[in-house]
Order: sequence, then structure tokens, then C-alpha cells
Amino acid sequence: MNLHNTIKINILIIICLVFSSQVVLAAGIKERMKQRLPVIADLKAKGIIGENNRGYLGFVTGARAQEGVVAAENKDRKKIYNHFAKQQNTTPEVVEKVQAQRKAQRAKPGEFFQNPDGVWHKK
Repeated sequence: MNLHNTIKINILIIICLVFSSQVVLAAGIKERMKQRLPVIADLKAKGIIGENNRGYLGFVTGARAQEGVVAAENKDRKKIYNHFAKQQNTTPEVVEKVQAQRKAQRAKPGEFFQNPDGVWHKK
């Protein structure tokens, strides 16, 4: 096999490894978010957390129950928003704003969301 073919094969292997690692990462995030969902739904129903104006979970009251779950969810959301921003050739801030609006619209009755001015509202 000549050097040119070896280089082509190595490049192809690298591309495959990068792609497969992204798929595994995405699957891991999806699974973690799915596992946290019942706790997050409970905290939202109790009015402890809501969707803030940047597309992340925020504490509505002084109670900081399950802070680790909220932090982990926000960390994964940030990874997803950064990925979407790269795909759409935009900034993470634009994705955050769009997601915040989307999550506010999808909030269930009784859940909190934060308006663009930072004021919490109960739907």
C-alpha cells in the first residue's frame, strides 16, 4: 500500500472515531436527562424551580432542593446548546434565547418561567 492510500485510510479512521464519539456523547446526555426528568418535573410542580430566560433551570424560591440535579441538567443543556449553535452557525446565546422562549411556551399550568426582564411568572 502506498503512502497516499495509507493517509486516506488514516483520515477516514479519524473521521469515524470523531463521529462515533459524538454519537456516544449525545446518547449519554440523552440518557442522563431522561433519568433526571422525574426529579425535575417534581421540583417544577412544587414551584421550586422553573425555566429561566436563558433556557436553563433556575431556582424560583430560596429553597435549593436537588441543587446537584439542577446543575447537572444545566450543564448538559449547555453542551446541547453549544452543539446546536455550531450546527446553525450562530452563537450559544441565540440558541439559549430561542430555547427559553420555547420552554416558556411549553410550561405546564402552575409551572414557573422567567420573562426576558428576569421576572418569574406562574403559568
